[in-house]
Amino acid sequence: MNKTKILAPAMLASKRQEMQDRDGVNWLIDLFINELPNYAKELKLAIDINDGEELYLAAHKFKGACSSMGANDLEEFCKQLESLGKENSLAKASQILEEEMSKKIALLIAALEQEKVNYPED
Repeated sequence: MNKTKILAPAMLASKRQEMQDRDGVNWLIDLFINELPNYAKELKLAIDINDGEELYLAAHKFKGACSSMGANDLEEFCKQLESLGKENSLAKASQILEEEMSKKIALLIAALEQEKVNYPED
């Protein structure tokens, strides 16, 4: 899987430009990385309580955060979970969450950490 699919470098470049006078973007990357487990927990909880609407809402919230960080792959994943939540297809959602979520998050974290290395903010 290529890095562009995981992460949109243009989105982060734009954020870097916008935030250059506000201590840069790396703190925002750290905040997003720290929040990833919370987003994942919300998705899992919605499935555990068998609530399609909660799954939709949790996926929608996560999708927005991914979109703002240029996390393309996870954004698409969240769109899929939103649809499954709307359809109340929780067994399918549980399966893809279990099979794909950890790997997608790990790839995203690696890409974001690489961004911090490529663009250190002193």
